[in-house]
Amino acid sequence: MSKIVKIVLILGLVLLFLEIAGYFIATNYFNKTKDTSNANVKKAILPQSLINNKFGFLTGGNNDLKFVKNVKAGWIRPHPGPFLWDQIQKEKDADSNFERTDSLVRQAQENNLAILAIIWPFADWDQKNNPNTKNCKVSDKDQFLPRLGIKTDNYLPQYRCNPYDFSQYQTFVQNLVERYDGDGIADMPGLTIPIKYWEVMNEPDLVGLDNLQFYKQTAKEYTTLLIKTNQAIKLADPTAKTLIAGAAGGDESFLKFYKAVFQNDSAQKAFDIGNVHCISNDDFATFNVAPYKQMLNDLNIKKPIWVTEAESLVGKNVDENATQTLNSVKAALKLGAEKIFFTQYNFNYDKSKEFTEDIIIEPTLSGISPEIVYKKITAI
Repeated sequence: MSKIVKIVLILGLVLLFLEIAGYFIATNYFNKTKDTSNANVKKAILPQSLINNKFGFLTGGNNDLKFVKNVKAGWIRPHPGPFLWDQIQKEKDADSNFERTDSLVRQAQENNLAILAIIWPFADWDQKNNPNTKNCKVSDKDQFLPRLGIKTDNYLPQYRCNPYDFSQYQTFVQNLVERYDGDGIADMPGLTIPIKYWEVMNEPDLVGLDNLQFYKQTAKEYTTLLIKTNQAIKLADPTAKTLIAGAAGGDESFLKFYKAVFQNDSAQKAFDIGNVHCISNDDFATFNVAPYKQMLNDLNIKKPIWVTEAESLVGKNVDENATQTLNSVKAALKLGAEKIFFTQYNFNYDKSKEFTEDIIIEPTLSGISPEIVYKKITAI
């Protein structure tokens, strides 16, 4: 047998061996992958009863959760809440600390409540790298600054612009969403009710108040924030739903911000649910759903609408306020609002919110407790 033939045979045997080895390696790899996906990992699923529940409340503590459960609402929206970059990641490259978010999720689970989580994109260590950081500073009077400079629960940093390092921010968002998505991979220990709805900040359109401003940039910058946050959310959990930030009202002074955002086609695709607020303002009779829905229709945007802050305390006494709240709920639902989150746990008259126009409300709810009123509402 010639030397050339021997070499060819040897090469053929080597190639055959590599092909067989490659087959077994690939088979073993994919079997492992399949085994991992089908392993006995405990997955958490959002109960259908909570998905179907149309009502929730803004919350600030565990006592609030008991009230929410008692009136048979199914959702909470912690505000501002602990889903804040600055609170979870204390410095660049630091590990995430989910102690406060875990605690809240466990409290919600104990009361069989789902969470709508607001993602706040601010971290002091990131903001300080912005060369225009001085333009990102809110007033020293802002009501959500840390009390006495101590960063505990329910605070926002003083600098509130887009992340300077979007790559770091998106990693934070992915880790956050992954921890609570319920897929059984890198989840919070003991997770039973996952977080499947994420809101990209709050009221970026609100300006002109010395003691309250959530965002120091324009619709153009918010468009970027919305798109990049949604990308990170969906990378971690493709089944999650993204809410655009809630409009502060139904007046053109608020809605023009979102009209500017929606000029970007990618922004229109970067959220699943529209979002409007009504703090006893503008078209309070529908919780501002009517003007917000009209805006979406005018732009040919077909999205569900949630009212994530709702109140209609425009009456002259408790009974009028309770009645108007019920009427506003009915009107909002008729217009297609899918969920409504109340800001108040009572219907007390607030003279500071009194309308200058003469509003006539014929009370149909009289002399009953807020709990009973809300039970009537959640039974709708």
